[in-house]
Amino acid sequence: MARAETIGVYNSQSREYHQAFQVFLDHTDQKLMAQKWLSALIDRLPSRRVFVDAGAGNGKVTAWFTERFGRTIAIEPNASLRHDLERACPTADVIPEQILNAKIGTAGDLILCSHVFYYIDASEWMRTLDRLASWLATGGLLVLVVQNHDTDCMRMLDHFLGQRFLVSSLARQFQEERGSSYEVRIDTKPAQIETLDFPSAYVIAEFMLNLLPVRNPPPRRALEEYLRAHFVRPDGSFRFSCDQDFIQIRKCD
Repeated sequence: MARAETIGVYNSQSREYHQAFQVFLDHTDQKLMAQKWLSALIDRLPSRRVFVDAGAGNGKVTAWFTERFGRTIAIEPNASLRHDLERACPTADVIPEQILNAKIGTAGDLILCSHVFYYIDASEWMRTLDRLASWLATGGLLVLVVQNHDTDCMRMLDHFLGQRFLVSSLARQFQEERGSSYEVRIDTKPAQIETLDFPSAYVIAEFMLNLLPVRNPPPRRALEEYLRAHFVRPDGSFRFSCDQDFIQIRKCD
């Protein structure tokens, strides 16, 4: 009996991953919603001297805010992404290191780490959070952006791989262990993925499953059936939620 075809598996530095990521970006309002939320946050910051984007990727998000700060530092270990980052943010200081190895040499008024924790082993989450918080200026704000654990996408991840990303619990643990040194607040904002065609919906679903190491890939047919059972709308289009948690950690005076 022929073995069932399984979903595609690729790492975050492969061409396939970046192609699937672009399909996701083309069909979601997640980035737009993040831009609006972060812009309003920056308006309220008491100081805008230094902005650190930890895990800046191709620089698209970084570029939204570079002109609003005196200095921008972009941390990105992926060489292929750094090429685009340097073009998008020519005035930024680019550090080609993992977060745990990076040294920024200054204190940040805003430190942003957007949709990065998926690619960090959970055993390193607290160390990474400690490193990010250590870069904060007094009164500065660290913002972790992650997908909320109870979205359609995360329920799908749990269904096939038995895991979700509970970064919000990590932030609460961080505050409990450090007493009054930091304040933690979590805002959850809605975001959606919408596509008119099944092939795009499938690529996005496969991309979401690849946020975790896929050691035992499920059958492609199982994912196709899951999409049609959970996300199809009466007109044949597809919609699934990808709400975002904005985890804010402020260094107290």
